[in-house]
Amino acid sequence: MRAIAPWQLSGVSLLIAALLLSAGCSLSASSKSSSESSASSSASSSPESKETQYRNDVRDFTAAYVKSGGRIEDFKRKLGDLAKERGITDWETNLVTYEGIGRGLGKAKVSQVELETYTSNLAGMDPAKAKAIKDGYEAEKDQ
Repeated sequence: MRAIAPWQLSGVSLLIAALLLSAGCSLSASSKSSSESSASSSASSSPESKETQYRNDVRDFTAAYVKSGGRIEDFKRKLGDLAKERGITDWETNLVTYEGIGRGLGKAKVSQVELETYTSNLAGMDPAKAKAIKDGYEAEKDQ
């Protein structure tokens, strides 16, 4: 497994600060149900399919990022781009983003220590975001 470089952690710390500053108090309870939507549903304009496509994009991008490394600024920019492409607003507070990150970490087969590091750095003090990352990780790991 690839170790996390100190410069990546400082970038992640900036991400946390930005997320905490921009995070509102509203968290959607529907994100779990939307993430469990049927994979057989067509790619329509429904919120579930947009969120499912977005979650899968975040998963794939996160896995590639973890394996190849990269700058945290590029990671954040691409997450914003993916959200915009899928019609997702306020990706920083959308729990589907964090589930996708967790699934990407599972797909990349990160160690438990790496999972905890990414979770701490990306979710900050938000237990809902941390749970979404860990739930996504477990869901992907079991596949």
